[in-house]
Amino acid sequence: MASKVTFEADKKDNQIPHDTWLTQQVNAALDRMENGLSVFVPNEEANAQMADFKAEIRAKSKLL
Repeated sequence: MASKVTFEADKKDNQIPHDTWLTQQVNAALDRMENGLSVFVPNEEANAQMADFKAEIRAKSKLL
């Protein structure tokens, strides 16, 4: 979720070009991986999480 917060903060500033922002995000992810702070999720679990996320979004849009 931290990436979403970072993206929204950068989006508000809108002074950082997208390629610079993307480079910063990739570098931050690689730093977390090198420092052992990353959590890797098996493909099956990632697919299940994405399916749940999509179902939640679709349910919200039906309420509108």
